[in-house]
Amino acid sequence: MKPANQDYYSGDSTSVLETISDTTDPLFVSTQSKTLPPLIKLLRPHQWTKNLFCLAGLLFGGRLLQPQSILLSGLTVIFFSAMASAIYIFNDIQDRERDRLHPKKKYRPLASGQVSVKLGLAIAFCLATLSFLGAYSLGIPTLICVLLYAINNIAYSLRLKNIALFDVNCIAFGFVLRLLAGIYALGDMPTAWIVLCTFFLTLFLGFSKRRSELLSLLHFQNHQDSLESENIPPEHEKSAPLERSYLHLFYQRGRKNQQRPVLSQYTLPYLDSLLNSTATMTIMCYALFTITSGKNPSLVITVPIVYYAVMHYKWLVTVLAEGEEPSRILIQDTTIKLSLGAWLISYLAILYFNIHLFH
Repeated sequence: MKPANQDYYSGDSTSVLETISDTTDPLFVSTQSKTLPPLIKLLRPHQWTKNLFCLAGLLFGGRLLQPQSILLSGLTVIFFSAMASAIYIFNDIQDRERDRLHPKKKYRPLASGQVSVKLGLAIAFCLATLSFLGAYSLGIPTLICVLLYAINNIAYSLRLKNIALFDVNCIAFGFVLRLLAGIYALGDMPTAWIVLCTFFLTLFLGFSKRRSELLSLLHFQNHQDSLESENIPPEHEKSAPLERSYLHLFYQRGRKNQQRPVLSQYTLPYLDSLLNSTATMTIMCYALFTITSGKNPSLVITVPIVYYAVMHYKWLVTVLAEGEEPSRILIQDTTIKLSLGAWLISYLAILYFNIHLFH
């Protein structure tokens, strides 16, 4: 029997116990979509939702009812999205040969040949120029944030994505820069605690994603090893039992694979410890933000909501083995949506109706 190729591990987290059909994976669906032309796919517009962090200044600064502030925040989102798309194109150019060997990523416009490298470079240059000029119009601090964002992502793409801890820290730093750019564009200064809260929250989500990816990879590897050792014919692979115990998987590292080489540097116990520490720091920093930032101290009543949401997400990751697609959880998990809604309503009600419950 031909050995399994670890390069083809797809990493979908719908189930860690079985191989998932390509048609159910968000990446596969988005890259296979017949309704989007190749040039639009190249920009990865579904990833622009991450830049909504630039709107944090509107929320935390109490500026939701100011049209000028809404305009400035909206422009910040647009300019960050332009830079993000430029970086995605750069990544796709760097990885196009490797993507052609991947069962899903081979459908990306550059890997499939639908868009030439020359055209991709031209589009990336135009988007980056637009982003820099637009950010400059919003002020030097915003421009610096966009510049650091570009440098951070290029470093991530070229080297840091393959180094444990640096990989997730780069992602978290990118979200912090989004937050800072949105606040600076409004002429405000961020509080230290909300910056730290954002940093640890995105670290928590990033390590959750790594844990889910590693668990999926370990089950995939051990399933393939079991098939090879038992010499099970290909037609009977789906019904083959998984012989390895969870304890065995728990202390095992993932083998190197093309999709996520850094997984070979992590273990489940180490990622669990990172989840515990970042979850604790997220809640602690948010609690300190509510009582030490000079805002209404009654915001402290939103802390239990944040605690519950973080712990529920951790339950999804450690008990149900989800977390590989954070955006999918935010959209589909009812508890997370209700928690976010309750937090937002409570926060805005206290802020705008000036409700005082504590000194």
